[in-house]
Amino acid sequence: INPDGTLKDTESPDVENDSFNTFFSQTSNGRHVPRAIYVDLEPTVCDEVRTGAYRSLYHPEQIINGKEDAANNYARGHYTTGKEIVDRVLDRIRKLADNCTGLQGFLVFHATGGGTGSGLGSLLLERLSVDYGRKSKLSFAVSPSPQVSTAVVEPYNSVLSTHALLEHTDCTFCLDNEALYDVCRRNLGIERPTYTNLNRLIAQVISSLTASLRFDGALNVDVTEFQTNLVPYPRIHFMLTSYAPVVSAEKSQHENLSVAEITNSVFEPANMMTKCDPRHGKYMACCLMFRGDIVPKDVNAAVATVKTKRTIQFVDWCPTGFKCGINYQPPTVVPGGDLAEVKRAVCMVANTTAIAEALSRIDHKFDLMYAERAFVH
Repeated sequence: INPDGTLKDTESPDVENDSFNTFFSQTSNGRHVPRAIYVDLEPTVCDEVRTGAYRSLYHPEQIINGKEDAANNYARGHYTTGKEIVDRVLDRIRKLADNCTGLQGFLVFHATGGGTGSGLGSLLLERLSVDYGRKSKLSFAVSPSPQVSTAVVEPYNSVLSTHALLEHTDCTFCLDNEALYDVCRRNLGIERPTYTNLNRLIAQVISSLTASLRFDGALNVDVTEFQTNLVPYPRIHFMLTSYAPVVSAEKSQHENLSVAEITNSVFEPANMMTKCDPRHGKYMACCLMFRGDIVPKDVNAAVATVKTKRTIQFVDWCPTGFKCGINYQPPTVVPGGDLAEVKRAVCMVANTTAIAEALSRIDHKFDLMYAERAFVH
């Protein structure tokens, strides 16, 4: 799909595979409009989309912003400034939902460190639970990282929004900026990664997770299937993700990215999208989403090799099961981006007890500040 919403000429109009319609709706003049809504409490970020390369792709009314931001304050995002905008947002969501033939659920992208992402994000999740009770909600939450911080009160916001993530999402994929910075520095050789670099990396992960909704493959894994396989108890739904291969265009010529190799590298602590070490915890469940030029035989061999390694330990009440999905659509990259175009890629989503490291770090910072009643009014 081109940046203006028209289909590339390679596709004939009666093409059989219309799976991408899960994420795009087609207008009467043949344009494809993303079923997406952008919300922010202040205009600058939304204006970037309105003036950026993809400005003619989005429906102008699906980009909603207020006049003043939440000023890194959860209460403003949840109770005051956010409350004013949330009805407009839900109204748009209702219109989009009415256009769907079979609404399956929602994907919510937000950061838990700021005021809007945490406050308005949790308000939105609560309201979605009320309006669309049984629909699944998957959240991609960028949590505050140990070293890279933009606000002092991040731990407060994060802890306050975690309640909504526990109660009102079915699955939360934890990401954190520092882990992403490290991956960009180490694997892509970017000295000072920008938010654009980080976002493109996150986008690859999300693209791999949702590929099964958009294209067909050998062993397709559905969103609801994710929940079934990854969540042993409803409240234990914070997932650790990793992606391979993350290589720059210069390096990709010199690397042999076989299935076994990329499968090994998704289990490396260095490639995790959250700063925590899975070797310190036990796995409760693990999903591998392969995409590109891959045959099941190679996958089985690679997984068998991984199982023989003693580093990957599962809890004793769960047999060592790796759920694998294969999708024949090769990974695509943003033109002129940092990542090399590769033939095959794999994304791992694991429910591991090691994620507690990341949560307890934020908790500890919360306790330090709250013990002194810092920033409490």
